[in-house]
Amino acid sequence: MSLNKKQIRGLIDTHKAKSHIDQRSWDQVRSWYTSNAGNQYGTDVPQGAEAVDEMQDLSFQTNYPYAFVDTMVANICPNNPEVTVNARRKHLHEPARYREALINDTLNRVRSHRILWRAATMASVYPRSFVKTVWNFKRRSPDFLVIDPRYVWYDMSVDRWEDIRYLIEVTVLTRQDFESRVKRSENDPNEDRVYNTKVAEKAQFGAYPEWLRDRQRDQTLMNESSKEVFEWVTVYEVYDFSGEGRYHHYLEDEDEALFSGDLPYRFVRNPFYRLIFNDNLENIGGLSDVTLIAPVLERLNELDTLMLWFAQTAIPITMLNTGLVDNPERIRTQLREATSPGSIVEVAGKSGASMADIIGHTMTPSLSPEFMASRDRCMQVIEFILGIPQYSRGVVGVSDVATEVALADTATRTRNGRRQQQIYDLLSWQAQGIVGLYEEFLAEDEILPVRLLPNSEMIEITRASMLAREILAGRGEEPLEYDYLAVPYSPTENNRLVQLRNLSQYFELLMQNPQVDQSRLIQKLCELLQMEDVLKDTAQLEAEAKSAEQQAQQAQAQAGMVGGPGNDTIASGSLPPGTEPVMPPLPMGGAGNGQSPLTGFGGAPFDLNPNIPKDQ
Repeated sequence: MSLNKKQIRGLIDTHKAKSHIDQRSWDQVRSWYTSNAGNQYGTDVPQGAEAVDEMQDLSFQTNYPYAFVDTMVANICPNNPEVTVNARRKHLHEPARYREALINDTLNRVRSHRILWRAATMASVYPRSFVKTVWNFKRRSPDFLVIDPRYVWYDMSVDRWEDIRYLIEVTVLTRQDFESRVKRSENDPNEDRVYNTKVAEKAQFGAYPEWLRDRQRDQTLMNESSKEVFEWVTVYEVYDFSGEGRYHHYLEDEDEALFSGDLPYRFVRNPFYRLIFNDNLENIGGLSDVTLIAPVLERLNELDTLMLWFAQTAIPITMLNTGLVDNPERIRTQLREATSPGSIVEVAGKSGASMADIIGHTMTPSLSPEFMASRDRCMQVIEFILGIPQYSRGVVGVSDVATEVALADTATRTRNGRRQQQIYDLLSWQAQGIVGLYEEFLAEDEILPVRLLPNSEMIEITRASMLAREILAGRGEEPLEYDYLAVPYSPTENNRLVQLRNLSQYFELLMQNPQVDQSRLIQKLCELLQMEDVLKDTAQLEAEAKSAEQQAQQAQAQAGMVGGPGNDTIASGSLPPGTEPVMPPLPMGGAGNGQSPLTGFGGAPFDLNPNIPKDQ
């Protein structure tokens, strides 16, 4: 049963009230990731911190979140995302080939690697991230957007993402964008104008909503200041997945919907994908990696700040006894400006006053606090929680045994294994979304030129070639006919130099193996050598093969015409005339001593009966 207006209004108000708490903590963890935390300790700061001038801020931050996220994303996200499509029925093998080409070409055109990088970064810094699939009507192709999790609310009372009953996306529109969606009349032919005119008149435009602002960021930034130029209005897009599914747009504090209709896409019921890396064991909201180290990271930053303050306060300060000199103002100015070697300060001291009595320095602290032990302990705890060995960030000399480095590398890969699988699941979902949107919006007479990766061969895809579902088909979403599997990726094994080294070891075996396609092997070798330009294209190879076949047929035909049927010619193996060897005479008759009356008889040691016919 679908949600009614009262339930939708209550869900919006409830999530909005709870979002203030989540956004405050998310803004803080993002400030740690961007090294823009500022004075985040409140009253828990060393004495005298408030007196430090803003231009002389001595706060110190160790950016472990960025170090971890950057390393993690580089290890789990493929640089060239690809998907393999396997058909479960024999007659679907050819459509599966066309679907695979269409998916990989689309992933390449939308720069899917950037989408994966941003989604994985958000899922690590925040508890979760969202990827939304949409149909781009201008380019007539699918597209993907990474949505900030503070703008997406959903049903957390279920155990699986596939079972959520609703999802609410918070969108903030300018006055121009909002008015472009309002109907001009009841029979407005423009399909983009879908908002109810009477409800749209109640929209209240104003400044950007305060509860959606990032309070940790500098308000002088361009993207923050530009928000003050426009007039904004908040619109809630409600996806109701109960029953057949409904799609609504609501204004702030309004019970009537701006728009109500069916879900946006027929074959992509839920256009959102939620990516999480850690389970919070409470709901399906996820857990941030930065939150796990937040308490220790605060103490580490505070210790580093204390060390810097202590180092500054330990610097001796020059003191001047103005009662023992005649020119105190001149001495004060010269001391302040004497910053280079060889500087001279003129001191006009009174009679009997020594230099030690006139100029002195403050004493340095005799007891130096021990910071290093506490810092090392904090760093060990952080690295233990995040599992980031120092060598993974390019640090050398931290291990004396190569075996220890290998074991640490294996442990890191094992830890990233489940995160890699999450990325593979996201790629599979993207593949299903691409096919579903093309099945819905690809015209019957439209032909898509698609490039087969990684070569430059082009194929043409239509609804018939990919065996697309009809719009009014009775089959549900994602029938069990195809498997969309992401191609496994490893930043170490997939390195070009590593692949060249492995190929060189087995190249001779591969060249001699009849089960290996030699043309593809040479093509792969040229790709790794970055010499694809020396390869002949498919059309040229087909033309040469056809020409060679024609020449062979012509040569065979000419050989048959010269020899004729039944003749022994040079083409059939005969020697040229005059070159036949002369047979030597055989003793006692035979071929060289006269013709024998019996065929094949070489002569006898007695006289034969003359009455025997010679032709027998």
